[in-house]
Formats: sequence, structure tokens, C-alpha cells
Amino acid sequence: MTAQVNKAWTDACNSKAPAKLLVPRGEWLVGELKFTGPCTNPAPITIEVQGTLKAKPDLGSFPSGMWINIFQTSVQMIGGGTLHGQGEAVWNTKKPGDNAFPDSVVFSQCKSSSIENIKIVNSKGFNLKAVQSDGFKANMLNISCAEDSSNTDGIHIGKLKGVSITNTVISVGDDCISVGDDSRDITITNVTCGPGHGISIGSLGRSPDEKDVKNVAVSNCTFRNTANGARIKTFHESPVLQASNISFTDIILDKVFNPIIIDQNYFAKKPGASKVKITGVHYKNFKGSSMSNKAIILKCSDAVPCEAIDFTDIDLTYAGESAVDKDLKSECVNAKPKFGGKMNPVGC
Repeated sequence: MTAQVNKAWTDACNSKAPAKLLVPRGEWLVGELKFTGPCTNPAPITIEVQGTLKAKPDLGSFPSGMWINIFQTSVQMIGGGTLHGQGEAVWNTKKPGDNAFPDSVVFSQCKSSSIENIKIVNSKGFNLKAVQSDGFKANMLNISCAEDSSNTDGIHIGKLKGVSITNTVISVGDDCISVGDDSRDITITNVTCGPGHGISIGSLGRSPDEKDVKNVAVSNCTFRNTANGARIKTFHESPVLQASNISFTDIILDKVFNPIIIDQNYFAKKPGASKVKITGVHYKNFKGSSMSNKAIILKCSDAVPCEAIDFTDIDLTYAGESAVDKDLKSECVNAKPKFGGKMNPVGC
């Protein structure tokens, strides 16, 4: 079936007229799919998934490290169908030093592309990734993996601008959404996350050639039983770059361990301060419960302290059982945030 689907793509890509690739109702087992351009047909090509595509369970079927590779073309993926990565067959086989497991759907260099009304289930690696794809849109997705599946980010974006992620439910074993370097003008709204590691800016500063992140707006999102809520993370040793103009607004938290966290010592293994400058971060109208009595944690860099961080109307309660002191607290290191409106916990 793999060859037939790839052949159908080649025909659509080489068409002179608007084209559609249809995955009909039913269940179809396939290996690596290469939906690559550039194409001659009028953009975008529609990929309509009505049935269920299932990835072969063995890792050897995906030599490029991707299952569905959408490259140098414009695509709209729709249809209400399911992409099942069969990650449950390999998650517990991963050993230290192994290569990353194949990502399920990767948009790369795909300007003005979109994915809507699709279920992505049990990816081996990341569920959905979009890089160097300006104008990318994700809407009405349902993404799910087991809570103990490692490195199964729901949606990862990087090196792009003008992106929207909306009306989506994500339950995975890692970040629900992660925003990588060189990303700007990003809108994330009406996303439900849980379980998972929250919505993360970063991690930033892993590689020496990374670029700034700016203008990220997260709003009307809900976190349930997640490790984190609103998170910014940078590597302890990093190149010089900046994350700026980031907002988290109208957020509901239900039993979240770290509701608000900036961690500039992420994955610290040796001395060396993070040189990622975090500035202009706004948290407004948070409601719900924290599983930790430290509901706000700002661990900023001593080399480039956080600047222009503000909180307005944060109203959280303690939902855990282990702490002797059940009053919520804030911890601020190398940061002097401003606080306004109703605050629980109180400011640093």
C-alpha cells in the first residue's frame, strides 16, 4: 500500500489542475510516505484522510526518521480520519544513545499549509512538526499518546512565522506544544492539554546558531493533570539569543504541578549560565489548582536576568496533599516581576 499512496501523490503533484489525494474509509498499513515537491499543480494539494492510516510498527520502515514527510509543497490535510503511528510497539525499546524515533507528520518548507480535523494517535516520536513553513495552521486536531511515552510532543514548531494552532485537544507524554527557535507571530488558542508537559517556549539554546523567538500569544487554554502549564525553558549553557513579547492569557489549570515556570537551568549538566534573554512576558487571568505549593517559579539566568515580567489576576489554590505548608508561594531568582490585581500566590 505504501507504493500506491506514494504513486498517487506523484500523480497529484505533477498535475496541471487542482488535485486531491484521497485516503478512503478503511484501515491501511503503510511505511514511509513521501509527499514532496516542488509540484506543478495549483497549490495547495488536498490530502483528504477519511479512513485510518497505520504506520508499520518496525522502525526500519522509516529510514528518514519521519512517517509522513511533507516537503517543499503546499498542502491542506483534512477529512476527519486517523493517523495511527503504532508507537506502542517501540516506546519501551528505546535505550540511551538511540536515535530519535520517527515523527508521525512533518511539514518542512511548506508555505501556507494546514491540517484540520485529523486524529493523530500513538506517534513513535513527535506527533506533528512544522518547520520553515510560514503561515502554517493547525485546527481541530485530536492528538493522543500514552502518558509514559517519552519524546512524543504533540505539536512542535520552529523556524517559521505567522502560525496559528486552534481548537485542539492534546494528551501526550511530553510537551503538548513546543515552540522552537526562530519562531515569531505565533497564536495558540483554545487548546486543551493533559496529560503532558504543558505548552512550552523552548527549549531554547541547545544549538549555537539558534535565533530569537518573539510575539507568541497563548490564550483560552486548559491544562489538566499536566507536569507544567505555561513554561519557558532554556538550556543552562547556551548561545546569545532572546525570547520576547510572550503572553499567556485566560488560562484554566486543573491539578497542574508547575502552573507557571521559567526554567533557565534546563538540562543543566555543567557550569555555564544561559545567555537567552527573556523579556516582556505577560501572565493574565489564571484560574484553577496547583499540585505544588510553589505555583510560580522564575529561575532566570544570572548572566541575563529576566526583564519586564508581569502578572495580573492569578487566582490558584493548592490541590496537593503532601506539603505541610499549603499556602501557595512564588519563587523568583534573577527576576523582579510586577504583580497586579488579585494574586494567589502573592508576589515574590
